[in-house]
Amino acid sequence: MKLASKTVAITGGSHGLGKALAKACCKEGARVAIIGRNSSKLESVREEIGDRVACFPCDIGDPIAVRHTFQAIKAEMGGLDALVNNAAIYPIFKLEKATDDQLRSVIDTNLLGAMYCSREAIPLLQKARGDIINVSSEAVRFYPPLLSVYAASKSALEAFSQSLRVELAPSGVRVSALRVGHLLREDASPLDEQTYKLMMQTFEETGFMAATGEGMQLDTVTATAIHLLTLPEDATIDLLELRSRR
Repeated sequence: MKLASKTVAITGGSHGLGKALAKACCKEGARVAIIGRNSSKLESVREEIGDRVACFPCDIGDPIAVRHTFQAIKAEMGGLDALVNNAAIYPIFKLEKATDDQLRSVIDTNLLGAMYCSREAIPLLQKARGDIINVSSEAVRFYPPLLSVYAASKSALEAFSQSLRVELAPSGVRVSALRVGHLLREDASPLDEQTYKLMMQTFEETGFMAATGEGMQLDTVTATAIHLLTLPEDATIDLLELRSRR
């Protein structure tokens, strides 16, 4: 198994891509720490996958909570070999109608959350010569309507990823950005049906869907993430863009 004896922390691990990543890592022999806000959903994932999963309820937008969480991961799991900054939110809104809380929550979760988690994970990852994967989005290239702040947060995440890669290279920690394209609705979106339909209608009307394609299965993305986590020691991938071919 490709990740035997490894410990992987995954944010946003209670649903969607994060849950699928947890399953894939466990299948490859890893122990997985799933991080998310909803403790009951995290526990459901643990029950579904098995005892290779440990649950760590945490709002990653809260730096104190993140610090305590990674202290708990170290105490319970002994160390860390990889961090996947997957958690993200994408409320849809026209910017002129957005509330202060909406703007702040997107940046807190999608950008600052990844920074807080990386900061706390780095000392553990340096001991293991481990990996950080920052999950980005094709929104940085195709600029979807109603998601301007989300797109901005992911653009900033990629810049953070590239700079951190250079900063951590001497210590042996690899940092990669995985830019993920459109995922199939049944696999990924936590939006309610009405909101999802409004978003997709807007995407169609503005031509965004012509660029983004029909969507990928979650397994396609998890296989790619496993590849990043198991690269030979003498290799690194700075940015990998994975998009629907249809």
